[in-house]
Amino acid sequence: MCGEMSPRRVPARLPRSLAVAGAVLAVCAGPFAPSAQADGGETVVGELVQAWPETSPEGQHAGESHEEPLTFVEGEDGTSVRVPTAAVGDLEPGSTVEVTVGAPQTDEAVADGYEPARQVLGAELVAAAPAAAPVPAGSVTNQVTVVMVVPHGGTPDGTSLDSVVSAVNDPVARFWSEQTGGAVTVGVTQAQDWIRTAAGCADPTALWDEAAARVGFQPGPGRHLLLYVSSQPGDLPGCSYGLAQVGSSAASGGRLYVRDDLPALIAHELGHNLGLGHSSGLQCDGTVEGTVEGPGACRTAAYRDFYDVMGVSWDRVGSLTAAQADRLGVLPAAATQTAGPGTTTVTLAPLGSGGGTRAVRLTDAAGTAYWLEYRAPVGRDEWLGTDNRYRLDSGVLLHRVGALPDTSLLLDGSPSPRAGWEADLQAALRPGVPVSVGGGELTVTVDAVTAAGATVTVVGGAPAAGAVATAPAPAPDVLPGAAATAPATAPAPVTAAAPGTAAGTAAVPAPTSTPVPASAPAAPSAGPVPAVPAEAAAPAEAAASEPAGPSWTTPALAAGSVLGIGGTALAARRLPLLRRR
Repeated sequence: MCGEMSPRRVPARLPRSLAVAGAVLAVCAGPFAPSAQADGGETVVGELVQAWPETSPEGQHAGESHEEPLTFVEGEDGTSVRVPTAAVGDLEPGSTVEVTVGAPQTDEAVADGYEPARQVLGAELVAAAPAAAPVPAGSVTNQVTVVMVVPHGGTPDGTSLDSVVSAVNDPVARFWSEQTGGAVTVGVTQAQDWIRTAAGCADPTALWDEAAARVGFQPGPGRHLLLYVSSQPGDLPGCSYGLAQVGSSAASGGRLYVRDDLPALIAHELGHNLGLGHSSGLQCDGTVEGTVEGPGACRTAAYRDFYDVMGVSWDRVGSLTAAQADRLGVLPAAATQTAGPGTTTVTLAPLGSGGGTRAVRLTDAAGTAYWLEYRAPVGRDEWLGTDNRYRLDSGVLLHRVGALPDTSLLLDGSPSPRAGWEADLQAALRPGVPVSVGGGELTVTVDAVTAAGATVTVVGGAPAAGAVATAPAPAPDVLPGAAATAPATAPAPVTAAAPGTAAGTAAVPAPTSTPVPASAPAAPSAGPVPAVPAEAAAPAEAAASEPAGPSWTTPALAAGSVLGIGGTALAARRLPLLRRR
């Protein structure tokens, strides 16, 4: 993809509503024990926790993202100290560490209400992160405890406990069961109406721990603590649109919070608990793959995959890409084919059909993996023919496997010049047009596309003369830009540079006002969920996405070692509830 240069990340212009959407946690192996040092520093022992900051909904539309995760050292008593991420870059999230910290440091996150980071004077590993245990047998593999929370300084909004529970038990549960062939079944097993907490969003670990203690939640394999944090007021310090631990496997369990009951948001955050990173877009200047700088320069546009639940969150809960399903361990062998040396021709069934060959894997000499899949208005992708407000393509998509935080990258099969990137959401490969990837080692051609399937040919060989070897994806470009305003009509496909557009931005066009179809019928309920009445006001604290159709199926889910850093990007939905993730 990009030349020999190291990946670059353009610093984000962080809005006040900084959203943190991913975190990595494990069971804390030791107490949080600060002790004074002769040099004035303090030594703290606890678990290394990372959380990926997300921008506001407006920032997400403008393609903004943050350049690195937030990092905390959390003790088993719930107290935590934030430290600069780069200072502990050699330590694995989830491990128990001993860190000597010094004076507080001011950074971008402080302006969004987070506690200041402390200077790191020294750090060492105490114990490696524990391996994920298998989920105990039961009616559901992934048990969700829902708690409605008003953090310090907040007030309850109009969201009901029933609406959050229903979102989890119906569209979200149906989505994850469908996408994993029943290997991941989600259900609410405990629900608590509004409580007030003494903790605020500035210290998310304390917020989670206080809520857990109030309802008796015990962490464990396949156990999730979901807080609905009141959306009022919208500018509550430190409150993100969504925040989720990123686990090591589908059996990890984890903690998360949301400030909206959008099924796509909840499903996305649970995806981080299951170990998935983001589905983003790779855009190169007039070419499918290019260099980091100069002609063919590329950028990674965070969350710019509207087809996948791990990309932008909007009214549609998009099917997992083949790259994400493979990472999760739920991509069945019967649904895939690997392109070998020479020429391979495959007919792909629509991804949403739930049958036939639905993905082709191709790998270049450096080991970079690519996936081909056919998106047609079938099953979960039926909206492509009805409520396709962003005018996304039906057709063959090409994804490249990426590193965290962007574990799936959608390549643009009909690339625009840099000036046209913002309005270009059409990414399908064009029939009859050969596309070279992997530094010219691999050539993909879509031979034919029908409603029943798409025929593709992959040719492997030596790189073409002068071809640029594939390099790591550039870090997400973060460009300034105001929130998009919904146009009277949806943007037309871009085939040429759009005049007057600043290079480097990743703005997402606002949707048209096409009505959103009602959700599919609810799945059968496994039984009533015990709801606990709202308790009397305690010390203050608080805050606070769908369709159906089969995709991937697999007989079993292996609890593999998967790590991701995540968040949720929003593409305009209903009225402004403060959307973030």
